[in-house]
Amino acid sequence: MPTRLHKGLFFLFVFGFYAAFSQNNCGSVEEGMGNRLSNSIEYLANDDLQGRYPGTKGEQLAAEYIAEKFKEYGLLGGANGDYFQGFNIPVSINAKATCTLAIKKKALRLNTDYYPIQYSAEGKISGETVYVGFGINAPDLNYNDLTDLAIKGKIAVMDIGSPDGIHPHSKYLAYHDLKTRVEGLVKKGATAVVLINRNESEAPTQSFTRWLPTKVPVVFVSNAKYAKKLSKKKRSLSLNVELDKEELEAKNVLGFIDNQAELTVVIGAHYDHLGMGGDGSLYRGEPAIHNGADDNASGVAALIELAYILSKRSSEYSTNFLFIAFSGEEKGLLGSNFFTKSMLYRTESMKYMINMDMIGRLNEENILMINGVGTSKAFLSTMRTVPCAELIIRTSDGGTGPSDHTSFYNVNVPAVHFFTGAHEDYHKPSDDFEKINFRGLGEVMKYLLYTVNSLEEVKDMNFTQTKSDESTKAPAFTVTLGVVPDYLYDKEGMRIDGITDGKPASKAGLMKGDVVIRLGSIPVRDMMSYMKALGSFKKGDKTQVEYKRNGSKATAEIEF
Repeated sequence: MPTRLHKGLFFLFVFGFYAAFSQNNCGSVEEGMGNRLSNSIEYLANDDLQGRYPGTKGEQLAAEYIAEKFKEYGLLGGANGDYFQGFNIPVSINAKATCTLAIKKKALRLNTDYYPIQYSAEGKISGETVYVGFGINAPDLNYNDLTDLAIKGKIAVMDIGSPDGIHPHSKYLAYHDLKTRVEGLVKKGATAVVLINRNESEAPTQSFTRWLPTKVPVVFVSNAKYAKKLSKKKRSLSLNVELDKEELEAKNVLGFIDNQAELTVVIGAHYDHLGMGGDGSLYRGEPAIHNGADDNASGVAALIELAYILSKRSSEYSTNFLFIAFSGEEKGLLGSNFFTKSMLYRTESMKYMINMDMIGRLNEENILMINGVGTSKAFLSTMRTVPCAELIIRTSDGGTGPSDHTSFYNVNVPAVHFFTGAHEDYHKPSDDFEKINFRGLGEVMKYLLYTVNSLEEVKDMNFTQTKSDESTKAPAFTVTLGVVPDYLYDKEGMRIDGITDGKPASKAGLMKGDVVIRLGSIPVRDMMSYMKALGSFKKGDKTQVEYKRNGSKATAEIEF
């Protein structure tokens, strides 16, 4: 394996790291931490592992590396004594030519007008449709698409969007999960589910490759004409779904510190990534290795280092520690979801869970985001101060999000997610070892240790269910600027953290670091006003965008 670490940077990092760590409320740190973190990231994000795609040799090498570290540090295997917990991931689906879908007697064209989604069940169904809107039942928001609908025995037609669009600030974000919506319809007796999308926006929609098999046939009607017909009134519909499926075996890696305690602290990070790209990649080009140094070799390196430190100090704690490196996260939290449902450990014995996902690119403002602090009052009282690290802490209350803490929240375990923010290399081949901010990772490690030590003193970690934030209400939007917003930015405007080639912002000459302060006539003060500004435009509209670059204001013409 080639050595890619710049020695000058490394020794500067190590020296500064220990100088800063020598006197603080986190306690002493084991010698060699910087070297161990660096070695783990360098190994996991090396080209030899080919992007750690689940079920591949690269994933196997990563899993073996993690397990060997657990063994070296004296950790036990999982509850069954095994360091590995295998599970199957469906990776491809081919609709057989015998598949059919007809509205009344009009036959739709397979793979042109419609297609079965990944993990649809097979089956032959005929019957009457019922349009169920977005299929969302949100009691806390006084919203229910399913009120007074007779669904039993019918073919449910569901829009994959939501009442205010699919975007990070949707009021209904907690209800976007398609798996939950489809399963809700199945429980109400739907014999099949037909998905449509009435919003032809370029805004991201959920992938159809992100959950385990359903019990009924599920197809997506991609032809807008037929989708509109199905949403207007009841139709007579018949479908036959026959599939060729391919599965691969992935594995979680578990290590356990047994202090003979009643409660267990779970510390997790996913180690899989995107392999050569494909589904989930934001790279536009020939297949290339996606090494995922930040996403999520950084989190796994911290996981391994915490296992090392806590194993040496286990006698100081009154809880057990369970360390889990998850696979299948990039396919939809499959590894963590499998673990929480496997009953390998009783969820009621879990004191809390810490998830580390993308913690290796601390920005210039030193902002660390901690999601899920509302899942226990103990988090709220602990995670507001930074007594031992040069960090600015931002928090969100919600227990759900696109990472593995969600699986634990869903089984009533208090769970938080440590995150240093998105960047322009996210889900691209350029997320490499050389771009890791080692100084910043050291600061995050300090705060992780502080968190574990502080929560050791907390006896009551009662789980709290979180609600959607009313302040995040935003309109649906049908256009995109083609940027990655900096969600950690807290000054006026919307700072751009990445640009997508060929999209309006790129064509207008906007750059990473620019701060959008006006879109058309609408001032952009923060992320919410930015979303509302986007909601006022439609495809083909032209307007001006005002922005700041290096403190100077400028304008550019934008066409959506």
